[in-house]
Amino acid sequence: MSIPRDVDRGWAWIVLLAACLMTATSDGLRNSSGIFYSQFIDSMNLSRPQAASVVAILNAMFLLPGPLAALLAQKIGTRWTINLGAILTAIGLFSSAFVHTYGALLATFGGITGFGLCLSFMPAMGGLPVWFTKYRQVAPALCMTVGALGIFAMAPLIQLLVDAYSWRGAAIVVSAICLNACFFCGTVFFPVKPTGPGRPAPDRRAENKWLFASPAYLLHLTSGFFMFGIPLFWIFIVRHVTNHRGYTHQEGAILVSVCGISSLLGRMLFVLFNFVPRLATKSIRFILFNLSSLFAGIACGLMPIFWNFYIVAGICAVMGFMQGVKVATMLNVTMDITTPARFQTGYGYFSLVVGLTVLAIPPLAGYLAEVYRCYDPVFYLSAVALGLSCAAGCLSQYYENKRQLSVAAADGLGPLHPLPTKPLV
Repeated sequence: MSIPRDVDRGWAWIVLLAACLMTATSDGLRNSSGIFYSQFIDSMNLSRPQAASVVAILNAMFLLPGPLAALLAQKIGTRWTINLGAILTAIGLFSSAFVHTYGALLATFGGITGFGLCLSFMPAMGGLPVWFTKYRQVAPALCMTVGALGIFAMAPLIQLLVDAYSWRGAAIVVSAICLNACFFCGTVFFPVKPTGPGRPAPDRRAENKWLFASPAYLLHLTSGFFMFGIPLFWIFIVRHVTNHRGYTHQEGAILVSVCGISSLLGRMLFVLFNFVPRLATKSIRFILFNLSSLFAGIACGLMPIFWNFYIVAGICAVMGFMQGVKVATMLNVTMDITTPARFQTGYGYFSLVVGLTVLAIPPLAGYLAEVYRCYDPVFYLSAVALGLSCAAGCLSQYYENKRQLSVAAADGLGPLHPLPTKPLV
């Protein structure tokens, strides 16, 4: 049964709180996967490419089924899709604690868990615009900001659980955490009905034609393709410092937490920008999105050079901060290019492209580490990829600005006049 919805008030903030909890759980688990990666090598005697492929499947399945998650949310509702994802996430983590083969671990920890997180996360993010109009740009940015708290909290928690109960016991405990967090999120997403006149169902064919005829959107997809440098950093940083820098596992977990807290600061910065009219512009969002790739690439390139713990922690802080800015601006930049009406479809394709690279590149990086007996080539690969992501993002901004000026000219406005403001629908 549908109920009237509160827009920008009341229950909308409860929905946002639930989405924040969902984001914190999924981000915390995925970005702490480097701890499990190291355990898979030591406890299950997996090779580096095999262990990397398990983590790659987890991250890829979080992104690849994005269009399917959106379709399920339309067919059975956002609440039931999120709850189904919660059950699958718990089953995947719980069952992974009892497997002893590479293939079974790939299916449980990687495939089922990642798919469950996707079914919970994607509909929650796609459902937020229904509840917000005035704060439509702020809501997803705030949600992504709180998600960084999950990275900060989950890394030391998982390492503590691994030390106390082994990685298998840790997987069981984390499965219960994810089940409760995701179920709470699904519970508050009541079915809603529009408060205004009804709108026709979106024309998928027309949306696809518009999206793939847009140079700005295609270059945005290209920028997303080369974003794999960020997950590579998260996957391999713990193993790099513990095996090749002599750090303890606790120090490795501390570095992940440093990334997490600095990621939180980066996301908070973007949220604050949205409350300053002069900074809450499309151009600023594009600039932040692109510069974050550039400086994250520089941080990756510096990682193999230094051994001192405090310098490495500083590099991790820069990487985390830039990753936070990147994640916080990603939804908004995609919405800027696609417009809110095409956002769900456009973001689904963007997630698909990112997921393909997250699936394919980590095993290749693990192979490079196996061949060279170190992780230096992995960080250099990440640096080059993020530099290319920045270049593609800058070109995307150029073509989007060009399109915006052509729209202004068609409306009879000069280049010095602002575009007419219309309410987001």
